[in-house]
Amino acid sequence: MKKRALTILILLVSLVSNVQSKSNDGWYLGTKIGWSNFHLLHHKKNLDLKHNSSTNSPVFGLFLGYEFNPYFGLEIENNTTGFSPHLMFQKSKERLQDNNVQISTKLSYPITDDFRLYTRLGGMMFWENLVSKEDLKKTFTKSSCLFPSLSLGAEYIFNDEFITRFDYTWKSSVENIINLSKPTLGDAVVSFAWKFGKSKINDMFTPYSPEMSNQQYVALNENINFPFNSTELRPVSYDKLRKINNEINNIKSKKIYITLSGHTDRIGNKEYNQKLSEDRAYSIKNYFISHGISENQINIQGMGNQYPLTDQVCKDIESRPLLISCLAPDRRVEIEVSADQ
Repeated sequence: MKKRALTILILLVSLVSNVQSKSNDGWYLGTKIGWSNFHLLHHKKNLDLKHNSSTNSPVFGLFLGYEFNPYFGLEIENNTTGFSPHLMFQKSKERLQDNNVQISTKLSYPITDDFRLYTRLGGMMFWENLVSKEDLKKTFTKSSCLFPSLSLGAEYIFNDEFITRFDYTWKSSVENIINLSKPTLGDAVVSFAWKFGKSKINDMFTPYSPEMSNQQYVALNENINFPFNSTELRPVSYDKLRKINNEINNIKSKKIYITLSGHTDRIGNKEYNQKLSEDRAYSIKNYFISHGISENQINIQGMGNQYPLTDQVCKDIESRPLLISCLAPDRRVEIEVSADQ
């Protein structure tokens, strides 16, 4: 039991360390709590239980995920099922606990920028099977100790950092699937997570900027993204603008020039998008002016929908909600700060 406890501890510590070392990637870490309908087939031999014995009990867990883009990610999680999670390494008929690890792919369907439906496909194994050489040899057989899993759920992302979600997961043994029997496990779970770093999708679409003349150089080049059909700044945008403003103040040059280029996605008519792109640029200009930058240093230009960054990426998408989500990088203001040498 001590070996298993040490293995779990080392795994979780290594996961957290990995997250911290790659905080600029699409990593997120979370905790979950819920209710499990647990058919105790796994323990019927050890505990003299009937074949159809089942019970309901709480489930607790920690999970780590990486989001490659808004539609695809990977997750690993450690779950404890039972009424006494602090006794999860003690086996008894009175206080049954089970500890398992699960790896799954996460396929998301964005409804809006912040709300998604998703499904997870993966596999789960109990730790006692995972550390058993005999059980591992059976992994790809009918009597495998691997439990394929399927989850359906929904999640909402606050401020691009905090995730809350609800899902239901079915887990069943390979033998039960072959025999078309009832799933062994069913978990209804609420989860909370923290994104350590956003996906680098905007970096993939950074436009080319020509070099400045010898008299000037580009000191800063950043993008601020906007919600669909909106000129409002998100809380995360204010955080980014504060950092940009601090960097501008640290530039050691008497003459600083700021160019704000507003852009929209391709949805909507040309005249409306032209006005929307200008208004987005003005919202950034107003922020800088309110923080002490002279209006004479700021140049505004509205580009409408003439320069999309996702033209090829989203060209075959027909679903409007999915298209709106895919075109998110286009809804931006490009901030270029140049200074005299």
